[in-house]
Amino acid sequence: MASTNSQEGYINSLRQIKETEEKVQGEIAYHKNQVEQEIKNLQESLKNAIEMSKRDGEQVVEKSIEESRDKAFAESDRIIKDATNKSKSISFKPDKQTIREIMDILFSEVK
Repeated sequence: MASTNSQEGYINSLRQIKETEEKVQGEIAYHKNQVEQEIKNLQESLKNAIEMSKRDGEQVVEKSIEESRDKAFAESDRIIKDATNKSKSISFKPDKQTIREIMDILFSEVK
C-alpha cells in the first residue's frame, strides 16, 4: 500500500509540475504577445513621427524658398526703381569740347 500511495503522490507531483509548466508557458506567451504588440505600436508611432517630420521639413523648405523669392523680387524692384529715379535725374548737356572728345574716341578706330 505504501508503494501505491507513493506512486499516487509521485503522479500528483508530476501532474502539479505539468500544470505549473503549462500555466507558466501561458503567462510567457501572454507577455510575449504584449511585448510584440507594444513593439508594433512603437514602430507605427515612429513611422508616423518620421512622416510628420518629413512633411514639416518640406513645409519649412517651401516657406523659406517662397520668402527668399519674395525678398529677391522686392530687392530687384527696389534696385530698378532706384536706377529709374537716378536715370531721370541725370541730364546730359554736352558742350562742344565734350562732343569733340566723343567724336575723337569714336573715329579713332577709323584712322
